Parts: sequence; structure tokens; C-alpha cells
Amino acid sequence: MANLAQETHQNLPTLVQSVSSFYYYNPYEKRTVEVPLNNFDAFISLLKCVIGTGILAMPLAIRYSGIVSGMLLSVLLMIVLTYCIHLLISGMTECCRRIHVPQVSMPQAVQIAYELGPNCVHCFARAAGILTSCVLVMGQFGLCCVYIVFVAKNFKEIGDFYYKDYNERYYILGVCLLQLPFFLIRRLKYLVPLNLISNILLYAGFLCIMYYLFRGLPKFSERAMFKPHSDLAMFFGIASFSLTAVGSMLVVESNMAHPQSYLGLCGVLNMAVFFILFSNVFFGIMGYWRYGEQVEASITLNIPQNEMVSQFIKMTIASGIFLSYPLNGYVVITVIFSDYDLEVTNKRSRIFVEIAIRLCFLLLTGIVAAVVPNLAALTELEGAFSLSNLNLICPALIDMFINYEAGYGRLRWKLIRDIVLIIIGIIFGIVGCAVAVQQLVEDFGGTVEHIQSHS
Repeated sequence: MANLAQETHQNLPTLVQSVSSFYYYNPYEKRTVEVPLNNFDAFISLLKCVIGTGILAMPLAIRYSGIVSGMLLSVLLMIVLTYCIHLLISGMTECCRRIHVPQVSMPQAVQIAYELGPNCVHCFARAAGILTSCVLVMGQFGLCCVYIVFVAKNFKEIGDFYYKDYNERYYILGVCLLQLPFFLIRRLKYLVPLNLISNILLYAGFLCIMYYLFRGLPKFSERAMFKPHSDLAMFFGIASFSLTAVGSMLVVESNMAHPQSYLGLCGVLNMAVFFILFSNVFFGIMGYWRYGEQVEASITLNIPQNEMVSQFIKMTIASGIFLSYPLNGYVVITVIFSDYDLEVTNKRSRIFVEIAIRLCFLLLTGIVAAVVPNLAALTELEGAFSLSNLNLICPALIDMFINYEAGYGRLRWKLIRDIVLIIIGIIFGIVGCAVAVQQLVEDFGGTVEHIQSHS
């Protein structure tokens, strides 16, 4: 990061004099990846990034919004989020052109953007990069916690039917132990088979769930088409968690053999986004139509516990989510080793350090999942926190600062767009996180009371 800052100051005077020189350097031609992903690998990995516990929570999101509002807001939200991902990656690529490097991470791009912006923000560049890294790590950390809670809850329901009713925290411990060998896989390319298997398991489970969703459907008119505005904060938190995963999306792009195929109208990202949006909206509407106000934080908790079909569904989906954990944890390892040059000269020592960090990360996510097993609140908190910071505020700030010298276009429309995105991100982040934290505090208080009553 320090080297990037020095290079920025060295190259900035020349580049500012000739805006056309921004486009002379092509970072894609210089980028090298040890084990790259082809376009199909990237598509599969993108589906794996987003389709998981989020799609199973979409019926709950529709419950908070109503069917018509939920469908329209989901489409609008996905358009905005996808546009911001395009804006973010374009900004990161422009940062590469400005300082003539093949690749930068999101925290590095934030630091470079601050250094290219007004003089008054230059002193905040280093701190902004570090803060972005923390937000990125915390977002992925929360996502992994949600995965562990989800898998534990579903395996517990199966275990309760066949065996003794054990505490959910024993299942969380078991999930963490079983996850260990998979999370020690160090190359993203080698996770592609796991991602493919995970997608097959998830979609097999989703198809089987339709057996319950289409059976005994009430009249469509019995379900709310619109809901009060006070409930929309929960909708946006859950829906944003279900529709995007910016950290994992960036990792996929950075490991592609042909990253120029990622964006564009018919690019890998847009094709995956269309598939993700259709799956989430359809599943959300059907789940709410079937179970109404009784829908749970995950639709798998609504289906019967004592039928073979339902147990197969829970087993396949929980297994698919279980295999999703390594990809999302990979983002954290990338931040630690790439963004902050945590390099060890001895290859064996580096492997040892990386394994130690992976073990600590897995342990910490397991502890948080055991302490706060409220799946709905965790989903809302992770969605609101990540969307406001990573999907809205960071892309807007990067774009605002890198265009400071080049200009913001006619009527300064780029500046207006960036300011609007920042305001929306701040408002949504404060409201969404406040609602989720309140639920988590209440849940934690109930856990303490439960422990005290049994002590």
C-alpha cells in the first residue's frame, strides 16, 4: 500500500496533464493469475457467491414488503447494486491505469482515489484504505457466521427427529470441525468443483421445496400486496444480503483469465445477476404465498420435520451452504495477504501462517454463531452493513475522487450521482443496522436468561 501511494504521487503530475494517457495503459494485459478462472468457472463462482442462505430468506423479505412491493423493489435494488458493482470495478481499473499497475484491491483503490482527490482528503487516504479493509473483512465474517448458523439449525432439526434433542451449539461445533479440511484449500481455482457441487445440491433442494410450496396454496388474494413503510428496512437488509456479495464478486473478477469479459451488457456479471434475480424473486413470492405471516427466517424451517422429502431437502441445502463457506472466507485471506503485503520469504512459513489465520477465522465465526444464533437478525445486519458500505458508499467515493481532476461531465451529473449514492448508503446503513442490532441485543439477553435459569 505504501508503494502504491508513492507511485501515485510520482505518476500523478504527468497523468493530470494528459487525460487521454489514463487509457493508454491496459492493466488487463499485464495481469497474471497463478491458477486463473475461465468464464464458466467465474459464472459458477458468482452463483455460489450469492445464491445460498439469502434466497431461502427471501420469503421473509417479501413478508416485510408485500408481494408487489417486494417484486418491484427487488428489481430496483438489483439494478442499483449491479450498477454500483460496475462503477466499483471500473473505478478500480482506472486506479490501475493511473499508477500503471496490473491490479489493485478494493482497499487499495480507496486509498489511491483519496490521493487523487482534493488536497483536503489526501491525509485520510491511508486510514480510508484500512477502514475499507476492516469493513470488507467484517462483512465476510458476518456472512460466514450466517452460514454456520443456517447449517447448524437445519442439521439440528434432522438430529432432533432421529436422535436426542441436543443444544444447537453442539451442532455449531460439529459444523466448524467438519468445515476445517475444506477451508484449508488455498487456491480459488480448486474451489470451483466444490462450488459446482454446492450449486447442484442447492438447486436440487430448491426444486424439491417446490413440492411443499405448490401444495396447499391459499388464495393469492389472502396475501398482502403492500406493507407499511416501517417494515421496509428489514426487507432491504434481507434482500440486499440475498442479491449481492461484493467481496466475493471482486475476488472472482480478480482471478479471471479474461477479466475484460466480466463487465458489459452480456458480460459474466450481468448474466449471473439476471439468473440470481429471477431465482430470488420467484422463490420469495412462492414462499410467502404458501406460508404467509408464519414464514421463518429460512424457508427450510417451515417445511415438515418428520417427512423423508423434507429431510432430504434440509440435508441437500444445508450441505450446499456448508460448501459455500470456503469461497466467502477466501476473501478475508486475500485481504490479509494481498492488501497488506503479509508476505513471508520462506514458502513453508507462509503456508503455516496462512493456515493459522484460517483456523483463527473459522474459530471466531463459530464462537459468534454460538453466542448469537438469531438467523434473521444476523442476515439483516450483514446485509445492511455490507450494502451501505461496500455496495454504495465505497464505489461512489472512488468514482468521485478519481474524476476530481478529469471532471464530472455535463452539469456535473457524475458528482450528483455519487453524492446521492453516498446519502442513500448512510441512511440505509444507520437504519438497517440499528434495527438488526436491537434484535441481536434482545436475543442475547434471552440467551443469558436461559443460561441463568439452567445454572
